[in-house]
Amino acid sequence: MFWALLSAFSLSAQEEATGPDGPYLIYGEEGLTAYWANIDEKTKESVSWAEITEAALPDFASFRPELVDPEREFKLPESVVYKGVKKIAAISDIHGQYPVARKLLETHGIIDENQNWAFGEGHLVVVGDVFDRGDQVNQTLWLLHNLQLQAEAAGGKLHFLLGNHETMILEGDDRYVHRNYRITSALMTRTYQQLYGPDTYLGKWLRSLPLAVKINDLVFVHGGLSKEVVKAIDDDLDNLNHLYHKYLIDGNIVEATGRSGKLALLYQREGPLWYRGYFMEEETTEKDLNWILKRMGASRIIVGHTSFEAIRSYFDGRVIAIDSSIKFGNMGEVLLIQDNKFYGGGLLGDKEAIFNRIAGD
Repeated sequence: MFWALLSAFSLSAQEEATGPDGPYLIYGEEGLTAYWANIDEKTKESVSWAEITEAALPDFASFRPELVDPEREFKLPESVVYKGVKKIAAISDIHGQYPVARKLLETHGIIDENQNWAFGEGHLVVVGDVFDRGDQVNQTLWLLHNLQLQAEAAGGKLHFLLGNHETMILEGDDRYVHRNYRITSALMTRTYQQLYGPDTYLGKWLRSLPLAVKINDLVFVHGGLSKEVVKAIDDDLDNLNHLYHKYLIDGNIVEATGRSGKLALLYQREGPLWYRGYFMEEETTEKDLNWILKRMGASRIIVGHTSFEAIRSYFDGRVIAIDSSIKFGNMGEVLLIQDNKFYGGGLLGDKEAIFNRIAGD
């Protein structure tokens, strides 16, 4: 099956030849092993972790073996509420467009030219959807992994929130995967889901990530919080994160959602990963939003998932939509927040106060 799949994508691979894809770090009986696929050559290579510092690894764009600890414990944060943060940046829906994300973060001083954390005690929020569509997902994942560790060391934080596309991959829904990853899967004789399974380093990390975070009085979540979800989680983001991780990641979705109305709500279109109601007047009114914000003790909700050509604000700035169509590979913005001022930062270093923009322009 895998080699039939590989053959079917041979022509596409010739049209879009690329360098090595990886590394995928997989735990086995003999410990951790690094695997990678040479997409253009249709070959697979590997090296044990014990030999990795001496091995002639390919030049991966963002993989740093010195930042990988095979014994690292991955745990969902006990609390996702943070106070007293002086500067915040947020980016969303990267969808495998690593060069665009890197350029935005570097241009606005969040990372330096060597991809190191340069944001000090600031917090960077990645509001979901690193996976699918583009062909540089792994490069982006390793960059975020590295920055998370470096940020912690500097007194800052990187929050990588799960989006619907992360959870789709963890559940085996790979319909939006770039064709190069079909080749990788065939070479690895693993499904794409298994490349990020519970027996992999990045898979363990992904399973430790939250769905939502609150920084100061700002709530960040991929799709949004509907009234129904706020009621179901008792106004508690920690409750939301723990419910989702306990029942809906690597679980039987049909069984879990069929057993409880609350779980079904979290997984479906009214749930935090899929919600688009803020941009549909018949679904979320101003009264609804005010109720949601009051219950959550927040002044604004910052979301991705629904694409626009730039960062936009709605409901007089109480909803900020930051999916700026990075997925197309030639555009995008990062949200910059400091001293209660909100800016959209562009690829050329330009900054514009987002509340000066008219929603929908």
